Amino acid sequence: MDQINRYLSEMYIEYWNKLKNQLVDRKVDLSSLSNPFLIDVVDSYRSASVKVLFVGKETCGWGQYIGTVDQEPWEAIIDLQKDYIKFRQEAKWAHTPFWRASKAIYDRLNPNGPADGYMTSNLIKLDQKNTRPSPEVEEIICSNFPLLPYEIKALSPDVVIFFTGPYYDERLKKTFAGALFETVNDLAPKVLSRIKHEMLPPHSYRTYHPGYSLRGKKTKATKFDPMVDAIVKQVTTTK
Repeated sequence: MDQINRYLSEMYIEYWNKLKNQLVDRKVDLSSLSNPFLIDVVDSYRSASVKVLFVGKETCGWGQYIGTVDQEPWEAIIDLQKDYIKFRQEAKWAHTPFWRASKAIYDRLNPNGPADGYMTSNLIKLDQKNTRPSPEVEEIICSNFPLLPYEIKALSPDVVIFFTGPYYDERLKKTFAGALFETVNDLAPKVLSRIKHEMLPPHSYRTYHPGYSLRGKKTKATKFDPMVDAIVKQVTTTK
């Protein structure tokens, strides 16, 4: 286990029981929750020239938390990290908007880089009934399992792209307290904003989830491509 993976595993275990205890104490139906989305570093990320982290909203199904929660924490965490690596290697969902968009942007920033050398995570680490948790459960999860800033610290990406859209901006601002949103080029802020925060790299952006912009070729041309062009221009020409 290298330094990055060790840091991630130790950080996950630090918060594992804290989340479990709060969910149980608050009488949350554990059977409604997915497993936590815990990451491990894919080998190709290490050799990418421009390291990119894509952040989604929450999982849309990732096993069942109720089947994992009573395992020994180390065992559960290692298993979930292995699931992440297996998921990336199998690439069964490569055809879906999130993964198509991630690959397209990564390839633009790393034209000669290793295949799929990017990382992914989520703003909210568990889903509830395959969608965004209720406000109460979301607060419990994010307050007691505040993992994303630590993941960013461990991965040290050059670029972070939040595929979360404007409806998750309040959650994003709670995760990165004091974050400032800036316009990019002439794009509407809800389409693309640059996020400034001490825990984020200078090139951090929030845009719509690709499910909004990558449905059909015409939609891609009018909504997705301008956003990608703007990000690539910002990364390659500004500090």
